[in-house]
Amino acid sequence: MKNIVILGGGTGTSTLLKGLKKYPANLSVVVSSWDDGGSNGRLRKELKAFPFSDIRQCLVALAEDGYWKDFFMLRFSEGSLAGHTAANLFLAELQKITKSVVEPINIAKQLLNVKAQIYPATLSPATLSVVLENGKKIVGEHLIDSPQKGKFSRIKDSQLTAAKANPAAAKAILNADVLVFGPGDLYTSILPNLLAPCLGEAVRKSKAKKVFVGNLMTKDGQTNGFKASDLVLEILSHVPNLDYAILNKKLPPKNILQKYRHDKSEMVALDKEVLKSLDVYPVRSPMPFGIGSSDRSELTSNGVNIILEDLLVSKEAKKVKGDILKRSFLRHNSEVLAKLIWQMV
Repeated sequence: MKNIVILGGGTGTSTLLKGLKKYPANLSVVVSSWDDGGSNGRLRKELKAFPFSDIRQCLVALAEDGYWKDFFMLRFSEGSLAGHTAANLFLAELQKITKSVVEPINIAKQLLNVKAQIYPATLSPATLSVVLENGKKIVGEHLIDSPQKGKFSRIKDSQLTAAKANPAAAKAILNADVLVFGPGDLYTSILPNLLAPCLGEAVRKSKAKKVFVGNLMTKDGQTNGFKASDLVLEILSHVPNLDYAILNKKLPPKNILQKYRHDKSEMVALDKEVLKSLDVYPVRSPMPFGIGSSDRSELTSNGVNIILEDLLVSKEAKKVKGDILKRSFLRHNSEVLAKLIWQMV
């Protein structure tokens, strides 16, 4: 079987896993380990715990239905535990007992009957920081993810500190047939994986097909005003041998767009002419599978195959009771996205 490795974290990654787990592939995911907001932030501060939240989401996405899955989805909404998930507390205690970050994940996989491999990007809780074009430095994933009011300034540079290498994650990347970047927040979920020790080098050395899944909406404080070409070019600056970029072309409902505007976010615009003119490196071979769908279109830029598809689930995602963090209203269509990636295998 072929090896598919996803690099990301959070809701976007877990959404993709729901679709890909149905295919006969060796599926692995490299998950962010620098979250310091919400339940993660409290447990990091109070218990010196590893940030397991994004890993928990991946476990739930890959799990079979049953009591243990329900337990891992449980979030407290009252009392001193409000905002915490039962799984975060469970994994934090397992970390204390086993004195390991990896062993709690393996135990959880057994309980949930998860077959895929889940690798934390680092084996210690890392700290993410960014420098903006205006010179301001922001330390901590949560502060980057929830920007303060003021004039937007683009992120110029990122850094990951206190990050212990995970050789198993690097090995999985080197052995991959397909590497998938995203979907997820560009500067807090996707690109920081390439800053983790060994992982960026492994991606550059990997012979796998490399696929970027573009975000549906811009993210306040990170990608304000970004068009599709901006996303692709930013990924190319870190993954210069990118093969494919999968981008959404479906327009969200007006009422949901209005909610995003309230949060200073908008749909990522498809600037097709700019995408066609990207001049990064010589043209690669054409896509190894036919388009075959009347509502799908393809652009071949100078070097990157751009796939435009209706990737949007129009139904608004419901907020989980007790969740104190701001979440996106829209989700990628996991089945359509997974089928596209599977065809590349």
